[in-house]
Amino acid sequence: MRLATTSDSFHSVPELLSDFGVASRPELRFLGLFVPWIFVVAVAGFLMAWLLMAILERTDLSRHIWHLPLFFLALVVLFTSIIGFILFP
Repeated sequence: MRLATTSDSFHSVPELLSDFGVASRPELRFLGLFVPWIFVVAVAGFLMAWLLMAILERTDLSRHIWHLPLFFLALVVLFTSIIGFILFP
């Protein structure tokens, strides 16, 4: 009977990430340029926040927000996090 060692119970990160497939490649190739996937997610979160702020400005609902730049930053972080959780490679 063989005792389990610490190396048997712990797996390396590449072994764990190989289950996800794309996660072993944390960047996207675009026209020969490697772009980190988190950059794509952050740009998408920024654009969604910008679109929501434009809608709030157009409907004049932004007057109820105390600090617009801080609110915009919070929206960017929120949308980036949500998209990152949904699209985690």
